[in-house]
Amino acid sequence: MSYTINVNQDTLRVNVDQSNITLDIASGGLVPISDDITLVAGENLSALRAVTSNSSGQAVYASNDTLANAQVVGITNGAVTSGANATIKISGILTDANWNWTKGTVYLGTNGTLTQTVPTNGAIVVHVGKALTSTQLIIDIDTIIQTV
Repeated sequence: MSYTINVNQDTLRVNVDQSNITLDIASGGLVPISDDITLVAGENLSALRAVTSNSSGQAVYASNDTLANAQVVGITNGAVTSGANATIKISGILTDANWNWTKGTVYLGTNGTLTQTVPTNGAIVVHVGKALTSTQLIIDIDTIIQTV
């Protein structure tokens, strides 16, 4: 697959052979095709929370309190009980009518929560995505950038 981007003055043309990416200049660029993985839940998990994997490879809540806990794998699509298969979105766009984001960066909080408040007081800063609208999040998990 190849992508050609031609920029001529103020005009941007994108030619894509397959419709598996989204180009959103305002949010910072290309969004990969939506992709999910399945992991066994290592604890009861709520929907729309960031997860990491434990030493057994099971999905557990990610948290910004330690380096090991801050290694985000993705975000849960739905709630699951411990021992059940959890669908984890690792790329693409998530939409939830109950969200009320301000356009911009979304960070990992504690116990898998997502927040737009920059973590402080020794927390590890992890970008998990960018809010496109008040109800849409582009998953864009970055490596851990710093502790504060």
